[in-house]
Formats: sequence, C-alpha cells, structure tokens
Amino acid sequence: MEHVFAYLVAFLAAALALLSGFGLGTILTPVFLAFYEAKVAVFLVAIVHLLNNLLKFTLFRKHIDFEIVKRFGILAIVGAFLGAFSQIYIGNEILRKLIGILLIFLGLQEWIPSQFQFRFPKSIDPIGGFLSGAVGGLIGNQGVIRSAFLLNYDISKETFIATGVVIACVIDIVRIPVYWVSYASVLHHAWPSLLILISFTFLGTLFGNMLLKRVSFSHFRKFVAGTIILMGVYFLLAS
Repeated sequence: MEHVFAYLVAFLAAALALLSGFGLGTILTPVFLAFYEAKVAVFLVAIVHLLNNLLKFTLFRKHIDFEIVKRFGILAIVGAFLGAFSQIYIGNEILRKLIGILLIFLGLQEWIPSQFQFRFPKSIDPIGGFLSGAVGGLIGNQGVIRSAFLLNYDISKETFIATGVVIACVIDIVRIPVYWVSYASVLHHAWPSLLILISFTFLGTLFGNMLLKRVSFSHFRKFVAGTIILMGVYFLLAS
C-alpha cells in the first residue's frame, strides 16, 4: 500500500513539476525518506529527476534558449559538484532559511504592482546558476531557485520549461556520480520499485503537458511565482 501511495504521489508531482519548473524532487524526497535514510533518498530521487527531465527534454527541446543556458550552466556545474561533495560536511538548516527568504522575495515580484517590482540584473544569472547547482547537490531542491531566476525573463511557457530542463539535467549529471560512489549498492534492491515509480512520473509529465496547453502565459507566471512563495515559506518553517 505504501508503494501504491508513492506511485500516485509521483504522478501528481511530475504533473506539477512540468507546470512550475520544479517540485518533483521536493515532493518525492519525503516519500523516499519513508523507506531510506536521507542521503540515499536524495540519491535515488536524483535518478528519477534526471530521467524525468530527459523525457521533458524530448518534449520541449525545440524551445531551448541556449543563451540563458550558458549564463546559468557553467557555474551550475561547479555548484552541483561542490554541493554534492559537501553534503556530508554541511548542515542545511540555516541554508534552507536563507533560501526561503530569497524565494519569498523573488516570488512576490510577480504578484505586486509593476512599479514596485524588483528584478535581479541578468548579469548575476551565473550566481543563480551556482546557487541552483549547489543547493541541488546539497539537499536536492535545485529547481525552485532556477525557476525564480528564470522569471526575470520574458520568455514563453515552453522556453521557460525547456531551458530549465537543460540546466537541471546538467546539474543532475554532475551530482549523481558523486552520490553513486557512496550509495550505488542500494540500487540492487531499489531498482524494481524505482522503475515503476519512474513510469508514473512519465505519465504525470505527459498529463502536465496536456494541462500546459490550456494555461495562459500570465496565469502560468502567476502559478510559478505562487509555488515559489509556498516553497520559500516551507523552507523557512521546516525544521
């Protein structure tokens, strides 16, 4: 029964993640924590996350903005490696709270009147890439920071998703081998249920793609910003 619940959560999380640009790892990590220790859970969720993003890459590859990818990508790789390597040394409670404050601030920009909005200059996008990679490597929640920075751009829904997917794949490809060195042995027992769960995330992504076509551009941005604010509150309040 627990596994059936996990599969249903995976389906819904994947649909939400396609619409918001993040959320799959955030939602699945607590589910995996019911079966595995924290660091193993982050490793297994990273595998699911990468494979699901590869599916999204095939769906949206024509809409990738490679200029944005370049601004984010290089330091995202550095951040992902350092975050994954530092996982065993760094406590993440203070980090989560600082990130929570940043996310609430960024998410609110989409909801307040335009004359009061603040946008980070695009020149600091590499910092956003580094933070996204580092947080992804350390605690697995890379996507929300990336989505918050991508809201700075006046890009289509499809470009928002496609560009975020490429950056996410880069981060996952860097961090998974670092985890693999320590936790690869658990895959022998985890693969059967993991494959089923991955299948449910694929179905959820396809369902989310159907919903995306029905959502207007302005509502899409409001939805992304709203979920970013909720994640910021969660990071602040979570122990």
